[in-house]
Amino acid sequence: MFSLADYYKLVEEDRNEHFKLFKLVSEDTFHKKYTEDTWSAELIFRHLLSTLNWFKNIIPNVDFDDTKLGFQYGTLPEDTVSLEDLEKEFQRISAVVQEGIENMTEEQEEEIIKTGFGERPRRKMIAGLINHESNHLGQAVWIFKRISGWTDQDIREKLYGVKSE
Repeated sequence: MFSLADYYKLVEEDRNEHFKLFKLVSEDTFHKKYTEDTWSAELIFRHLLSTLNWFKNIIPNVDFDDTKLGFQYGTLPEDTVSLEDLEKEFQRISAVVQEGIENMTEEQEEEIIKTGFGERPRRKMIAGLINHESNHLGQAVWIFKRISGWTDQDIREKLYGVKSE
């Protein structure tokens, strides 16, 4: 059976591949917006860091210091943060979240909790946050491809070493 912990690990691996991808190009690609009214990849990752804080309210017995690198939805930070600093912060928090998900019992997963989205089973809230990150990771790749000019094939070759046939 595919568990929430398995799902979280997959998205975490995907996130780490995105970090590797952005390390293959100039740093400005990470900070640049594709259009004036869109977020940069940096802002997307900072938003995702902020949402990791929500896991503290959903997963039993999980605690960590809130990230200082994220930002509140509806506001934008005035500073920039390096890819390396964001990656370190994700590693710090994500390890705790992963352990918390792995240690939940089936009863805890099914427990109904109150959230800003109403009353829902804990597993549904966790799956929703994991889906949320996965969706934003797709946006980060879209931005990457627009700014860098790389194609899917370029990414396969440069990130994974897969040559076209």
